[in-house]
Amino acid sequence: MPWVASASVRPGISCAPQHGRRTREFDRVVPRRAGRTVARTVRPDEVQPTLKAVSAAISGMVAASEQVVTRVLAKNPESFWVFVRDGQLLGCSALLMLNTAGLAALLADEIDILDPATGFLTPAGERPAAIYIWALASPGYAADGIAKVIMRLQAPPYDRSDIYASPATEQGLRFLRSLGFEPIPGHPRNLFQYVRLANRTPGEV
Repeated sequence: MPWVASASVRPGISCAPQHGRRTREFDRVVPRRAGRTVARTVRPDEVQPTLKAVSAAISGMVAASEQVVTRVLAKNPESFWVFVRDGQLLGCSALLMLNTAGLAALLADEIDILDPATGFLTPAGERPAAIYIWALASPGYAADGIAKVIMRLQAPPYDRSDIYASPATEQGLRFLRSLGFEPIPGHPRNLFQYVRLANRTPGEV
């Protein structure tokens, strides 16, 4: 399970389609009806063991420190979700809720993803200028947990915040493309963007 500057999942990840067809839009994802995975915000005592699991899952991945994650969580507790089934940790999703300055820094590649400045982050309850997928990791059978987090991001105050991610693996790249993310040409971080349906012109929807 990769961590910083990644949007990566293990093979087999999928989200429930609508009307019998595989969805190609992040904003149209729905959870599987029979999904048993619980998606909830991380508890303070879970931060360290989750970081250890993430760091150990894929060799060569660099993890943000517990202190950095705790600081990001203090700004917005919905920045870090865990996927749990039958009491077992299956994966996690971490997000940076960026303000206007944070988005500008991301686009200019002037943000330290390992240690993002607090001044780049949007407080809880406010609409972010953008959402950066800090990490997304889960086995395929826990895809319903990922879908539940996506549905939270489909609701206020996140529903109009465009989403960005930098895939760390081929699986992560396929995952992003499957949900309608497009690359930003020439960006040094291999940055992908998803423009929310609410932000598109009628001809783009």
